[in-house]
Amino acid sequence: MSDLSSALSEPSNPGATEPLALIADAVREFVPGDAGDELTARIAAIMASALPADLERVALENAQLQHELELVQSVDPLTGLRNRHRFFEDLKRELGACRRYDSPLSLLVLDVDGLRDVNETRGYDAGDRLLLTLGELLLTRLRVTDIAARIGDDDFAVILPRTPLAGAEALSLRIGDALGEWVTIGIAEVDASVTSGADLLERADRDLVARRSFDNRPTAA
Repeated sequence: MSDLSSALSEPSNPGATEPLALIADAVREFVPGDAGDELTARIAAIMASALPADLERVALENAQLQHELELVQSVDPLTGLRNRHRFFEDLKRELGACRRYDSPLSLLVLDVDGLRDVNETRGYDAGDRLLLTLGELLLTRLRVTDIAARIGDDDFAVILPRTPLAGAEALSLRIGDALGEWVTIGIAEVDASVTSGADLLERADRDLVARRSFDNRPTAA
């Protein structure tokens, strides 16, 4: 078998076969005989050494782009926290770990009170700054294992792995002290009756509504 035949039948990179065949046809047209075969073999050797490196570079670039795309799809662009879709994925995973290892799991939900009024009276930039402040506070006050997310326009949630209700209450007090009247916080802890992440979120939402109603109760004159 000639060098050309070997190069075409057993390329080090299978993806190079078709381009080499096209090159071989073109070379034979202009450089017939052994000289053409020798030239094509030299081209094949160059391509065999260059293409794997190029393909590796392209693969790395594609992997990087895929990673960046996943980040864009999972992060809230304003606050940098997890978005709603990623929140439910994380909550499902953490609930599974809670069941598997029989460890506590709590959830905070936070509602930014008066965001609409801020947007209408001070402008949307002021509203965005309020949301950013809350996002930054959560990022600085939470443990590495805690997961904060923006799950609505003015709704946030924090997944607290290996945290019982008392620990979640303590954290909610610290957040409340920092933000004062701007947020209302609801809390729920996983117990045997919790059926899903959505169920846990609904319980935390009900607790939030109850706390808001209590705070807004009429006072004696």
